Amino acid sequence: MNLYAVIDGSGNIINTVVWDGENEWEPPEGNTVIQCENESDCVIGGTYIDGVFTPPSQPETPKEESIAEAEQTKISLLSQATLMIDPLQDAVDIDIATDDEIAELKEWKKYRVLVSRVDTSLAPDITWPDIPA
Repeated sequence: MNLYAVIDGSGNIINTVVWDGENEWEPPEGNTVIQCENESDCVIGGTYIDGVFTPPSQPETPKEESIAEAEQTKISLLSQATLMIDPLQDAVDIDIATDDEIAELKEWKKYRVLVSRVDTSLAPDITWPDIPA
């Protein structure tokens, strides 16, 4: 038994069937049947044009969902920055910070400010600041 794509007159895959290719069966009038070499080729909603299977396009993520994901990313990145900043700031506050820790603190604070300024309403077209090394 093999997988076949049922294709309408416009090249759209409207169904798939498992068929031995030999027993009598015909697709509905006006449609053709093409055997699929790979199961991933035969996806309802895809096309078969000029001998080539093309999968259906992925639906675009709704803007609201992209913004919500960006907001969650922003919260997560800000939390991560705060976790890095707190002990460094403590070392500075009690005058035991090394020069490297002071420089690292400055980089993390700069990063946190840059993240806080990210406009999530631009999602999904956001360029996030680079995390300090």
